Amino acid sequence: MTGERFKYRLDKTSRIATWSVAGGILLVVGLLWWLSPGRYLPVWFLFIALALVALALLSVPRSIRVTPEAVEIRCVVEITHIPYRHIRSAKRVDRVALRPLFPVFASPGFFGWSGYWLDLRGWDLVKVYITSWQGLVMIEDIYEQRWLVNADDPDRLCAQISARV
Repeated sequence: MTGERFKYRLDKTSRIATWSVAGGILLVVGLLWWLSPGRYLPVWFLFIALALVALALLSVPRSIRVTPEAVEIRCVVEITHIPYRHIRSAKRVDRVALRPLFPVFASPGFFGWSGYWLDLRGWDLVKVYITSWQGLVMIEDIYEQRWLVNADDPDRLCAQISARV
């Protein structure tokens, strides 16, 4: 497969959030095990928590590949394919400009930030695939859908996408 690949790396904040969520789940299960009269409540909580963690793990971003035909955002199970003929722009954005983002159906911090986030300024959804709040790139298509990604070299990513659009 041809094309340049941009890898994701977990930053310190997402590592702390990941370990905090895992520790919180274990703490609640331990407290339920100790405080509940039966053993069914901690087992059910653990089962539901592990199911939610498994769903969050499916959307963990792994890499971005810039191929001759499209931009591909590769996750553990999912590949988001954005053809160049549909891309309107790819530009760097600052974290401060993204302040009014609110998680709707998302993983806020657990192995990164991914999923659908509501932009409270425009009241539209942004598909987020980031593991760090540094080096953010906003990709917008002709249908006014937006994807927020991050890369170790965001200027090179924007240049490669803009050269093919």
